[in-house]
Amino acid sequence: MSEIDEEQPYICHECVSDEFLNKEIRCEGKCEKCSYCGKNRKAIQLSTLAESIHCAIEQHFHLTSSEPSAFENAMLSDRESSYWWARSGQPIHDLIQDVAGIGEGAAADIQEYLSTSYGYYDPSDYESEDPYGADACYEESPPDSHEFHESWELLRQEITYRARFFSKFAEQVLDKLFGNLDALEVFDGKSVVRIAGPDTENPDIFRARVAQTRDSLEQVLKDPVKELAAPPPKSAKHGRMNPACISVFYGATDAETCISEVRPPIGSHVVVGRFQIIRNIRLLDLNILSEIYVKGSCFDPDFKTRKEHAAFFQHFVGELTKPVMPDEETFEYLPTQIVAEYLAEKVEPRLDGIMFESSQAQGKGQNIILFHDSCFLEPYDLPSGATVSINYGWSSPDDYDDSITVCEDLPTTPQQKQFKVVEIDDQGNPLVNNPITLSLDINNDIDVMAIKGATYQSHIRSVSRYRRNKSAGESLSPSIVKLDSLF
Repeated sequence: MSEIDEEQPYICHECVSDEFLNKEIRCEGKCEKCSYCGKNRKAIQLSTLAESIHCAIEQHFHLTSSEPSAFENAMLSDRESSYWWARSGQPIHDLIQDVAGIGEGAAADIQEYLSTSYGYYDPSDYESEDPYGADACYEESPPDSHEFHESWELLRQEITYRARFFSKFAEQVLDKLFGNLDALEVFDGKSVVRIAGPDTENPDIFRARVAQTRDSLEQVLKDPVKELAAPPPKSAKHGRMNPACISVFYGATDAETCISEVRPPIGSHVVVGRFQIIRNIRLLDLNILSEIYVKGSCFDPDFKTRKEHAAFFQHFVGELTKPVMPDEETFEYLPTQIVAEYLAEKVEPRLDGIMFESSQAQGKGQNIILFHDSCFLEPYDLPSGATVSINYGWSSPDDYDDSITVCEDLPTTPQQKQFKVVEIDDQGNPLVNNPITLSLDINNDIDVMAIKGATYQSHIRSVSRYRRNKSAGESLSPSIVKLDSLF
């Protein structure tokens, strides 16, 4: 590398195709003759680029082993095995070329410079290796999302045991997690925000109510728009995405998922309504959120953080959607309730709800939750004074018909006209109500399911027992992992 040091070679922006580096050279370089294309352009010293590449490789890649592991050696020693070993990873010369987008000549000069600057060899250590030697190979390091995990765990502790309301720390963590949702993408370019409504993949949403008695079934059937809607605030119980008295609309993409989510007892009935989404709404799709693909340059200081952020979301989505035992709901739902409230109130452009995989019907359908301001229904006009009766079908020794008929009997005398009360503001102008989102066709889009049985998916976990005298310092084998998450 002595010749290169004496000549102080330069490399121009046209000889570097990495977008971030190219822009940086254009902004900070000076007009010099490029040592690789011979043109006078904005350029930087090759040693400067080499140091940047060294930092990028240290941050995003790791040197692979130059020798087989003990297991691999055992496989190689087995005469009956067809196993063969080759060092994993990308050769360092190719990596330098690819990561910076430079030619072979510049890559060779940079490798020589880095080998001279950072190479080492210890004759007493047979495992020592020049990290920029001819045989060195590298693999991309997995993102370390520890910082995001730690922030999330601290938020859980904060809102559960310390400050549930007016927590500045909680808002800062959530800003960090959800600050730029619309910019997140997956491999096929899909946004994590899905549009649902007319002429989309999700034009409707299903919602179910359990009826364990005939009276409760009749209550729903007589006024399905009211009974299948989100409950009024005073009746709203706490759920995965709402605290008590905050009304949200829990639904699903199909009837089967809906029924699974309400967990009806055998012998009960479930009333399922299919609601048309009559305006386009924005839903955060947690399934896509767990598949975020981060594009960028290894030389961009923000790229490492964005990769760690994406890796964290895979864990985070599991946290938000994991099954929760009934006895643990009060505390386990707190973090998800805080997240839902943040998404409903703080994200811009505004979100109308969340979509995620059902824990009760895994692999079948999606849950959809509409926030309070986005779950208003088109009202049903039942004339004042009308009465509603229900017929449950008939049976005979030879046949039966168990279809349900709902009959609305109109009043025989004209009723007094009902006047609608309109709220006004301080200037006397009518207040603008939240837009109607859902419509229910009570003649065609209501079904009653009689629950005759239930099925469960299970996995057998074997149980063994043994007795030992535990000596001081005895511990589990390093290969054994305790599955605390499965209690």
